[in-house]
Order: sequence, then C-alpha cells, then structure tokens
Amino acid sequence: MTSPNPERRRRFIFDDYSLEEVPITERYGLYNLFLTLSASFGAIAVLFAGGVLGGGLNFVDSTIAVLTGGTTVLAIIGALSGAIGAYSGLSTYVGWRFPFGRAGGKVLGFALITITTGIGWFAVESWFFGVVMSEIFPHNPFFSVWAAALWGGALMILSTYIGYRALSFLSYFILPQHVWLVAVGLLLAISLHGGWGAVLTAVPKSHMTLTAAITDTVGLYIAGSLIAPDITRFAKRAKDAVIAWVLHMYVFYPFLILGAVAIVLLTGSVIITEDMLRLGMGVGVLLIIVLGQWIINTVNLYSGSLSFTNAVPIRRDYSSIIIGIIGTLLAAYWGYTAGASLAPFESFISLLGSLLPAAGGSVFAEFYIVKPYFDGIKDPRQRFKLEPGKEYPEINLVGILSFVAGALVGLFVPIGIAAINAILVAFVVHIILAYAFRKAHIKYEFGKYVYRGGVVK
Repeated sequence: MTSPNPERRRRFIFDDYSLEEVPITERYGLYNLFLTLSASFGAIAVLFAGGVLGGGLNFVDSTIAVLTGGTTVLAIIGALSGAIGAYSGLSTYVGWRFPFGRAGGKVLGFALITITTGIGWFAVESWFFGVVMSEIFPHNPFFSVWAAALWGGALMILSTYIGYRALSFLSYFILPQHVWLVAVGLLLAISLHGGWGAVLTAVPKSHMTLTAAITDTVGLYIAGSLIAPDITRFAKRAKDAVIAWVLHMYVFYPFLILGAVAIVLLTGSVIITEDMLRLGMGVGVLLIIVLGQWIINTVNLYSGSLSFTNAVPIRRDYSSIIIGIIGTLLAAYWGYTAGASLAPFESFISLLGSLLPAAGGSVFAEFYIVKPYFDGIKDPRQRFKLEPGKEYPEINLVGILSFVAGALVGLFVPIGIAAINAILVAFVVHIILAYAFRKAHIKYEFGKYVYRGGVVK
C-alpha cells in the first residue's frame, strides 16, 4: 500500500487547507455537517443569551424575538454564506478576496474576524468558562472567574491546534448533552415553579425593547452565520450545507435559547448556571456546559486562526496559539474587572450585530449578483474559483465602499435592526456601485497578483 503524501497529510492535520480549496475527497456528508454546526454554534453562549432575554422580556415576546431574529434572519444569512463555502471549498477569508481584493480581504478579515471572533469571541467564551467554574467551585481562588478563564483558555487552545477533525469528533459527544441539559432543566423548572402556565404569565425583572432583543439575538449568531464557510467548505454538496444550517437554526437553536428563557423566568436569575444549581441539577450538569464551552471556543479560535493565516504568512496551528493567548489574557482581565456580570457579553454581541453584517452584504452581492449577472459566471462552483495563472486585484474599491456604507448604517442609524440594516445597505450599494462603475468605465480594481496554484499567498 502506498503511504499518503506526507506534506499533504501535514496540511490537512495542521493547516486544514486554510489557504486553498478543500479537496472533494476530504469533505463530509449532511449528518456530520449538522452535528458539527449545531455543536459548534449551539453552546453555552446561547443559554446565556436566553438569560439576557428572560431577564428583560416575557416568554411570548422572547419567542417573537427568537423566531424573527434568531431563526428566520440568521437561517437565511447562514444558508447563503454556507452555500458559498460549500461551492468554493474556501475559508471565509480567502473567499473575501473576490469582493474586497487580496489586500482588502486580508485587512478586513483580520480586523473583523481575527480581532472580533478569534480574539473577542474567544475571550467572551473563555470568560463564560470562568463564570461556570466559579459557580461549580465557589470561594476557591484557582476557580475564580479570572483565574479559570486564564487556564481554561489555555486548555481550549490545544484542540484548536488540530482543526476541523477535532470539531467533528467533539460534536458527537457535545450535541446530545446540550439537548439533555436544557430538557431536564426545563422540566424541573416547570414542575417546581407552577407548571407551563407560570412560564406564560411570568414577568421579567427588567425591561428590554423587542427591537433590542431581536438585535441581540441576531448579534449572538451573526458572526457564526458569516463564518459558516469555515465549516461548510468541508461539505460534499452545497445542498447539505444549506439543509444542515437551516435545521440547526429552526430546531436546535430555538430549543436551547427559549428553554433557557423559560428557566430564567421561573427561577429569577439571569445567570443560567445559577438557575441550574437552584434546580438541584448538580455540578455534573455544569461540567457538561464546560465541555460545550470547549467546542464553541475551538470554533472561535479556529476561524480567527484561518483569518490570521490569510493575512499573515504563518501556519494556522501556530496562529491559533498567538491569538489564543491574546484572547485568554483579555478574558482574564474581564473576569478580574467584571466578575460574573453580563455587561461584557451584552455589549459585545450588540457590536457584532451592528458591524459584521456589512461584510456579509458585500460578499453576497458579489457571489449571487455580480459574478452571475455582470460577469456571466452562472456555475456557482466557478464564481469564487482561484485559477492558476489568472490575475486577481489587490483592492476591489466597490467592496470596500459598500462595506463602509453598511457598517456606518449599522453603527449609527437608530431605526430598525442594526444587523439587517447593515447587510441590506452593503448588498444594495455593492450592486449599484459595480453596475455604475462598469457603465461609466471607471476602474475600481487596483493592483494585480497572479495565483500560481496550491497555497494562496
């Protein structure tokens, strides 16, 4: 038997084809993809988001917020984004080279993903880890929020070193545990606190507007929706990627977040881990949450490392260590200054819900409108295709300007839902500018580089 090519094997294990198309022989089917997506994007952050909603809205309004923002909007965004990953086989950030240019894609990927997801989200989830551990082992300095965030973040870096295979392996264990966790917690809360009728009549302790709640639910998952190609590029078919994401958003996500809302409304604490302990579920249950933290933060750091590798000439496994250390230190700082307060979490998801969608709007416009209708590339597998010997621009001014327009609207326009505003404005502006510049024969692509095949430089 001929042994596999050592260099090819090394790239798969450590780099995960971070700078090239994933070969069809290394891709997976629908079942594996669904488990990986659901386990990766359905961990404790969703439960804490349910705590935020249950602390400010009743159950009916929370359901409206989740079904409009968390399912419908994000199902569409994630399906569109995931299909691009499956068609192209490219990571999110290599794909961004088409709407933004090589240099533009590198800079935006580094700013929006390496910093916000690879460092920011990793820090938030490591901080969550610290909160949970402090609940399990109170009054122990080693398990204080900041200390646990520090050593927990260090441990989470290890699995990221491996890549997609680690995510796929962990998902088979994590997903059933999360379902069991919420189901048992919900049944206990209902049986001990007045039944299902008490859920429907419960009054939250504070007030949150429905618009703010929808913005937060979108912000919670908007990063995951836009970086879905990092996972779906391993899909054998685009159909599998779309089905897996939609099933996750319409089945798994609502169950987790609304289950958490009901538990919070019945028990009174917005910190979901405290609620689990009050219900008598024991520390073993919290350890399940800890395992969930492990995989979601592996995804955060994994995507951040892919973006970092796209911007800086360094192996993905090494980049995961660098940005992981930064995120871990940030988490420890949050834990030291904010303790178990939800303030860092709420502020962060609000920022993501306002800023990141603008990039997605430009990407969608380029892939679904500009390439097929302006450039005549009907085959979706060829729209974001890197062809050896072909020239590509360093800067795509249309993509940059449309992103800026969408980001400004998302950040500063107070009307409507920030994430939806940003993605729609960027989408429309990208199409209008591409059409207008072409009609007026105005150059909007600057600089050139030639793709030589294999790993992208």
